[in-house]
Amino acid sequence: MNLSFEEQLQHANVLLQENDLEKSIEIYLEALQLARNDQERLHLYSVLGKLYQKMKNPKEALTAFEKALSFCNEEICNLVEKALLLNNLAAIYVDWDRAKAIENYKAASEIFSYQMEEGKVEFMPHFANTQLALAEVYNKKNDYYFAKKHYKEAIKYYEHLAESTYQGLRASAHYQLGNIYTEEFYEFDAKMQYLKALSLYEDLVKGGENAVRPHLAAVLNNLGVTFNAMGEPEKALEYYDKALAEYEILTKEAFDVFQPYVAASCNSMGIVHSELKQLDGAINFVSKAVEIYNDLADKRPQEFTHYLATGLHNLGLFHFELKHRHKAAEYFHQALELRKRLAAEQPENFDPDYCATALNLVELYQAELEEKVDFIYREKALSLLTDVEKRLSQYEDHRPVIKNMKGDCTFYTAYFNAVDEEQLDLNLVYSIIKSLNEEIDSTIDPMEKLVYQKEIKSLLNSKSEQYTQNSRLQMELAIACSNLGWLYLRTKQYDQSMEVLQDAPQLPNPLWSLKCNLAHTYLLKDEWEKAQTLYAELRNRVNGEGKSFQEIILNDLNVLESDGIDHPNFIQIKSLFT
Repeated sequence: MNLSFEEQLQHANVLLQENDLEKSIEIYLEALQLARNDQERLHLYSVLGKLYQKMKNPKEALTAFEKALSFCNEEICNLVEKALLLNNLAAIYVDWDRAKAIENYKAASEIFSYQMEEGKVEFMPHFANTQLALAEVYNKKNDYYFAKKHYKEAIKYYEHLAESTYQGLRASAHYQLGNIYTEEFYEFDAKMQYLKALSLYEDLVKGGENAVRPHLAAVLNNLGVTFNAMGEPEKALEYYDKALAEYEILTKEAFDVFQPYVAASCNSMGIVHSELKQLDGAINFVSKAVEIYNDLADKRPQEFTHYLATGLHNLGLFHFELKHRHKAAEYFHQALELRKRLAAEQPENFDPDYCATALNLVELYQAELEEKVDFIYREKALSLLTDVEKRLSQYEDHRPVIKNMKGDCTFYTAYFNAVDEEQLDLNLVYSIIKSLNEEIDSTIDPMEKLVYQKEIKSLLNSKSEQYTQNSRLQMELAIACSNLGWLYLRTKQYDQSMEVLQDAPQLPNPLWSLKCNLAHTYLLKDEWEKAQTLYAELRNRVNGEGKSFQEIILNDLNVLESDGIDHPNFIQIKSLFT
């Protein structure tokens, strides 16, 4: 049975109401064959274009809209209808041909602008929306100059429109402007745009527009990023915390969609805490992120395994900084295993990540080796370094991260190949001595200083007997004897001072500070001629820091006097060096 044109339209409309898009398109196409004039053809092609868009068939939609536009003339199509068709065409061209998309949006914009100039303010929303669409196309092209220009133009007209729909679009324009300024490293301008978007989104949410809540959360997150970039980490944490609260609300409605954002917010807060050296806070937040990423990676490994690996790597770094080396090693090993699997599938993307974790583990092995003098750590480190070197050799040095890791690999390989037990043993001793020297510097009481200095000399004496040919060790022992002799002098133990100073190692190049303290000892023991001979030797000498012994000796005498020590010949010495 043949249906009339009107019956075909009625049938198609019924199918459309029933959401049977495919069948309604079929009937509209049949109706098109019965169209009696260009106005009916224009209408049908326009409807078909919209249906094809709903069906995600852009090619057919484009053909339909272009057909409709070909029938659009002054007799049957007003300018506004033409502008709407141009916008529909542009929307399809956005992903195919951005130049044509811009061309069509501009043509539509000119029509709406003309209507507004004629006093038809009802077309202001169409003009503002077209400006926003133009800005989006330019933004996708990374043409930020024109993107900013059209976003600002859209905002100017949205400000005159009170409806919540337009407030949301205006907020979106501010948000996108903020993103552009962020890309251009204009953090202050980005902050101002994000704050404007935030105010609009907050008002909309308060008014019951919960659909914009994801946008509100995104703005809060970006403000966190921006304040951190501006050197205001406390403000960054404040906004990250607000973003986290919003994402947690959103997870109650769409858990799978927003749980990754909860993890990302926790991770961001952890990183800021780590930058503030608040490592307990950093561990707390990144641990929460890792827990979420662990679940996500089980369900969608391609998407989230690398986030999990990064979180584990960061936990390793935080614990390493806290000197929790056992815990750090656990996290580094977990991260390394995940990154090894990722690198096997995508080496160019994940080899650098694998090498970064491996080198951190190598650094940890160095610390363990030097503290425990256990050469199993040397073997573990060299095994990892061989793997790292092999991976890095496949890549050019044009990436700074690759160049730096190659340098680190070379350094650690040389270190672990050269290190021996004597060096490690002495490094441990020097580390202990450094701590003892810090204790000496922390007190002004000569007797307290003496206790720590005796311990230093005892340590060095023991190692000097074990490693008799180590020149640095001999020098350190001579310095320790000199320092101990000086403290014996300050505490009026002149015989002990003489004994320790004369017992000091004989170095190829004399240690002038030791001779200086020996001269003081001769002086205080009334061996004036010996003292005078040494003082004469020191008259034109300088120490390793370029300070003259003339100045040092005068200062030493002042210190001794302040300790309650005096001698008649102090006057002669002062006159000799003044």
